[in-house]
Amino acid sequence: MTDSTPVFFLSYARTPGPQGPDADQPVFSFFKELGERVARLTGVPAEQAGHVDRPDTASNEWLSKLTASSVFVPLYAPRYFTDPLCGRQWTAFKRRVGPDYGRAVVPVLWIPHRQGTTLPMAALDIPPHLPREGGAEEQHAQDRYAESGLFQLREMEDDDQRAYRAVLGRLAQRIARAWEDTPPRPVSIERLTDRRGLVDAFAAQPSKPTLRITVVAPTAGRLPPGRDAASYGPDTESWRPYRTARGTLTQQAFALARNLGFEPELIPFDKAYEGIVYKRSAREPVRPLAPSVLVVDAWVLSDVRVAEQLQHIVRADRPWLAVMAVLAEDDPQTRSNEERLRELLEKTLSRHRHLREMPRTARGSAARGIPKADAFAWLFAELSKSCYLRYLDSIQGVSPHPSADPTGSPGGRRPTSD
Repeated sequence: MTDSTPVFFLSYARTPGPQGPDADQPVFSFFKELGERVARLTGVPAEQAGHVDRPDTASNEWLSKLTASSVFVPLYAPRYFTDPLCGRQWTAFKRRVGPDYGRAVVPVLWIPHRQGTTLPMAALDIPPHLPREGGAEEQHAQDRYAESGLFQLREMEDDDQRAYRAVLGRLAQRIARAWEDTPPRPVSIERLTDRRGLVDAFAAQPSKPTLRITVVAPTAGRLPPGRDAASYGPDTESWRPYRTARGTLTQQAFALARNLGFEPELIPFDKAYEGIVYKRSAREPVRPLAPSVLVVDAWVLSDVRVAEQLQHIVRADRPWLAVMAVLAEDDPQTRSNEERLRELLEKTLSRHRHLREMPRTARGSAARGIPKADAFAWLFAELSKSCYLRYLDSIQGVSPHPSADPTGSPGGRRPTSD
């Protein structure tokens, strides 16, 4: 342990306004008392037990200290969850520790929330309550803590002061245990930040537009004649056509969709079919639920019923729908049957390829059969963006507002990508 690796990092919301440097003195006094107790339990010098930002602390020093701290100690209060700096510190520590960061967070109920309010989503799984342990006196202290918060207990005398000391000791024990379970592993600041910087974990995040993804492929239990089961599994989501790519095609599509700013939703083929091809009055326009991408294994076209359904989908001519056919060149069996499979694609999807006189565009290339995983990724991105823009046109009747575009395209549509 060195002075650059504190046991815990105390995160608090600074008091706003002209109160001066003494406004947050109760926080610093609590930090000193907590640090002394943690030092005794861990065997480190008191000055190295923790870190807290003070009014004279450099504005960027907190990040370097947080990268080295093993335990995160947030002071829960209504103002804490509205302070952008606190939200950024929460995000930084979550990235620093990883998905199991909750075991290294020891929250302190500094000021209780007002009645009728709850913790934000980011903190819901990490409540400040202490386990009901110990004798009657300690349980009484825990009840007082849950009712009044540690700030009020510290400011009172007699019984409340005894409750404060009891809770202080329990918090120090939890920090020491968390420190033992998560030994210090300092990381670089670069690992905590990305091109977007550190976002406020408590700020309301804009909802992502949905992208519906449907995979049309055989399963290991129902294969086309002469097809082996190497690329398939118990369901269509298990399909893995590209031998050189990691994971299933569904996993690849979901990752691509999220990188584009969408929230992917997997839709079974039967349900997707109903949403695309359904009878309505010719005067009533079709209002789609979301832009959609249909990914088709060329081998599945041996099934006459599926091929007919896909033809109906193509004839429906939905601008917010893209059909992508996979013809993996790194699959030996596909390569040896390429001519027959291309004939099936031509028979089933040729109309889709030539819609709007665009045979050489992304839509046409996707319908002819995509041979490589990197080509699939590029075409998926182009078609998803184009379908999203056309989906907005379908439901609004106007060009999309730039802020609604997850593709980052300044000013709206790029019809040439489709």
